[in-house]
Amino acid sequence: MDFIKVIEGKNSWKRYLSSFIVIIVFIIFGALPYLIISDWVVNTDENPNTYYDFENEDYVGINPLLYFALMNSQFIFWLLGIIIAIRFIHKRKLISLITPNRKIDWKRLGFGFITFFCILGLTSIIDFLLNPGDYFLNDIKISEFLLLFVLVLLLTPLQTTCEELFFRGYLLQFFGKWIRIPFLLSLIVGFIFGALHFANPEMGYSPILVGADYLLTGFIWCYISVKTNSAELSIGAHAANNMLLGWFITMDDSALGNIPSLFVVKNIDPAISLMWTIVSLGIFLFISLRKYKFTRH
Repeated sequence: MDFIKVIEGKNSWKRYLSSFIVIIVFIIFGALPYLIISDWVVNTDENPNTYYDFENEDYVGINPLLYFALMNSQFIFWLLGIIIAIRFIHKRKLISLITPNRKIDWKRLGFGFITFFCILGLTSIIDFLLNPGDYFLNDIKISEFLLLFVLVLLLTPLQTTCEELFFRGYLLQFFGKWIRIPFLLSLIVGFIFGALHFANPEMGYSPILVGADYLLTGFIWCYISVKTNSAELSIGAHAANNMLLGWFITMDDSALGNIPSLFVVKNIDPAISLMWTIVSLGIFLFISLRKYKFTRH
């Protein structure tokens, strides 16, 4: 069975257009709790450091853990939109966005998580040894970190899995109706994934280098999904990436907000960061294809 060329259900371009609209509507509605609660906090806490930044169109000064919870809880709506679209418009099961098989291969998903977590952890340790002056213990309370640990454990897999279902499942299968060249298919969907991250505050370090980082990440995870005939490895890797960063590494101008991670990284060099991304993704790509490469007939 082919993960990209879906046989199950109804998958005409008209149904994809309808399902896309449904998913977007749910994503928009998912932002309402964040906006409503953030606005309420700004208007009731009587703190002059908490306000709405009209220039950047964002709320400033909100408790980082509350901000993290609100931002990630939006993905509940995103997931609901995907479920409704796939189940009622495409007439197939949600698992079809993950694997062509009847059951999820949890060993493969776990392999993706553990492998990428270890690779990313190892490259971070090497970078620390080479640049110890860039890493600082974060000035946080134990109670704050423990709460963050739980929030990351519960909410980050929700966030990353929703993105994987949409990009490495829904969009790969949609464009895969016409594009059968794995490299080109991965390039297109990976570019969409990366481009949608261009609004992240990390882009302030270097639009070109950080943008290339996002695009490369999107491409590699798409390519692995196409070549291994499922999104399980990328689901695991994406969760590992965001969970490790959430728990252990934060920086100024991060999409995760000023969360109480264990370490703060200063003097960010986007060129070095891109180099480590290339190394990490290259190793993960090699290991993944060596172990799980799928031969299409």
